[in-house]
Amino acid sequence: MFLAYLASIPQGSYASLTQVAQQQHLPVKYLEHVAKSLTRAGVIKSRHGKKGGYTLAVSPTKLRLTQVLRALEEGVEPIRCTHNGRCCERRVACELKTGYQKVHVKLYELLAGYSLADLLPTVKGIKCPKN
Repeated sequence: MFLAYLASIPQGSYASLTQVAQQQHLPVKYLEHVAKSLTRAGVIKSRHGKKGGYTLAVSPTKLRLTQVLRALEEGVEPIRCTHNGRCCERRVACELKTGYQKVHVKLYELLAGYSLADLLPTVKGIKCPKN
């Protein structure tokens, strides 16, 4: 929702975390953590000062979902075998890990085919009934 909001503002504009939090009904503390990870990964840019805030670093059509996932996972990826395929006492757990690795690779392959722009029509089209 944070990235969708940034994609909705005019190019060259910056949005404050408070502004995003109010518009998207998200906690500012949560957005601070997300913004830090996304800035560090080069997904968004920040600017200090009166007209500061955050903006996308690239257009929504060029921002791959894998870039976002890697930024937010902060390096959490399946662990490679430390025994070079030799049998060890954790063989059963490794078999489970290997299955997870296959799923993880497939997930990244799938998400590599999508950009933030691919999600925007879906996000914008969600309407909630008035209470």
